[in-house]
Amino acid sequence: MNKSTKLVLEKNNNTDTDTDTNTDIISSEYQTKKWRKKQDWYKSGKHNECEKYQLDKIKAITNFECKKTNERIYKMNNTISFCKNPYKNDDGFEWTEDFDGKIILNNSTYYFNLKFVCDNGGAQIRTLKEVYDFVKAQFNYLSQNKSNNIYFINILDGDTSYKHMSKFNYIIDKNKEYKKYVYVYDLDRFKKNWNKIIN
Repeated sequence: MNKSTKLVLEKNNNTDTDTDTNTDIISSEYQTKKWRKKQDWYKSGKHNECEKYQLDKIKAITNFECKKTNERIYKMNNTISFCKNPYKNDDGFEWTEDFDGKIILNNSTYYFNLKFVCDNGGAQIRTLKEVYDFVKAQFNYLSQNKSNNIYFINILDGDTSYKHMSKFNYIIDKNKEYKKYVYVYDLDRFKKNWNKIIN
C-alpha cells in the first residue's frame, strides 16, 4: 500500500472511547478535487454532501451524533448565542458563522466547524481566511470566558486546507494558554486524537 492510498484503520472494541472501524479516512494531503469527484458520496458540491460526509465520519469516530446548531460567537462581547439569521440585523457582521454541530459529553461541550477545501483559487483562500478569523474568535471567546468545559474542533479537509495548515498552527502557537481547547485537524488527525481530546 503506497503512501497516497494509506488508510487509517482502528479497531472498535465497543467501549466509550474507542473509534469506529467503519471509517476509512485518508489524510487531507491527498484529498484533491479529482479524488473528491470520484467518491460515492460526492454529487456536485451543491448539496452539503461534504459536510454530511464529515458529520457521518465524526459520528463513527466519536460514537455520538454531532447535532446541528445555530449557535455562533457574537464578537462584540465574546459570547456564544443562538442566532439563526444574523444578517437580517444591522450588527449581522459581528456574528461568526454558526457551528456545524456540537456534542455534549461528560459536562463538556464540543463545538464543530467543518470545511472541505480542494483545489487552488481565490475563493478557496477566502474560505480559509474566514475560517482563520473564526478560529481567532474562538480564542477571543476563551480569553474572556474562563470556562474549562468548552472545546472548539475545526475539521479542515481537502488538499488546499492541508497546504495552509501552517497558518492555523501559527495562531494556535500564539494562544498557547488556550490551545488545549481549540483544535484544527483534518478527519485523519481528528480520528487519531479524539480520545486525547476527551481525556
